[in-house]
Amino acid sequence: MADKADVTTYTVKQALAAKVEDHIEIAVETEDGTTLKLKATADQLDALVGDLETILDADDAEGEAA
Repeated sequence: MADKADVTTYTVKQALAAKVEDHIEIAVETEDGTTLKLKATADQLDALVGDLETILDADDAEGEAA
């Protein structure tokens, strides 16, 4: 991934996904009005979904322990 100095952080307002030919496109609108289009393979998104599930499961476990 890029050096942290090269990364801009955006807050997502809305996101949509669609399958286009051999890849998946994710359109993102940010709270400041910036729009982004991301192209990814199914394998890349599977890895991302796995990461997100791990994070959310940990958050759920912390919430139940409190």
